[in-house]
Amino acid sequence: MDIDFKKSFENCILSENALKIIKEYGINPKKIAIGEFAGRDSAAAIIKAFENPEIDAILPILAFTGTDYGEREIYYKNWNLINERIGELYEKKYLLPLHFIFEPKLWNALNGRFVAAIIKKYGYYSPCIGCHAYLRVIRIPIAKHFGNKIITGERILHDNDFKIDQLKETLEIYHEICEKFGVELLFPVKNIEKGVEIKEIIGKNWEQGKNQYSCMFSGNYRDSDGKVIFEKEKILEILTKFIYPASIEILRNGYSKNFNYIETVKKYI
Repeated sequence: MDIDFKKSFENCILSENALKIIKEYGINPKKIAIGEFAGRDSAAAIIKAFENPEIDAILPILAFTGTDYGEREIYYKNWNLINERIGELYEKKYLLPLHFIFEPKLWNALNGRFVAAIIKKYGYYSPCIGCHAYLRVIRIPIAKHFGNKIITGERILHDNDFKIDQLKETLEIYHEICEKFGVELLFPVKNIEKGVEIKEIIGKNWEQGKNQYSCMFSGNYRDSDGKVIFEKEKILEILTKFIYPASIEILRNGYSKNFNYIETVKKYI
């Protein structure tokens, strides 16, 4: 089922099946966390998050960005895999049915419309920086209707590699965006370096980057040999002076039913 981002500020309408499960098992809405549903790491994060006694159920939400492509059916297969693993590891813990959300104009405002202006002002650009803020922003209003928790599969290290949107400092800023609205961004696998440990959590031989959508911007911040083009100071400047304040104002405006994202974002360019 698709969730309407704009309507989620006032209420969050779930599928009939999800509501039935919540009622049937007497799940306390305040013990429902929102799970970022994407690839292998997010699957491991959802499974591991059930170790938290404050979480009895997880609502998995796949957020589209407009730059992703693939077969939606793969995510239903992943849901089944994760649900089976949860059943093996826990009692009275529930993975709710998969939901989807997409707000293309919001993604465009943060990551597409002002590319030239961002490069001119900051001397650096990658859509991944603002995109990962979008992935939090779009779920925050939903999380507030439940247990005020969002589970993400972000990891600081990926064996011998790293990603600019998953630096320690970058993740702290994403956490601060959520915290500003009383939502806790949980990182169950943040400090897991080895991919083999992720596989052990999932219980399947799931390779990194497989069984998920691909992104048209994949590898955009790497050179021709795959090396990260890395300027931490500029990345953090973009986050603190642009992405963070723009994201906060977008969310505040949402509670006032103001969804003119472009007008909001251009104040910070």
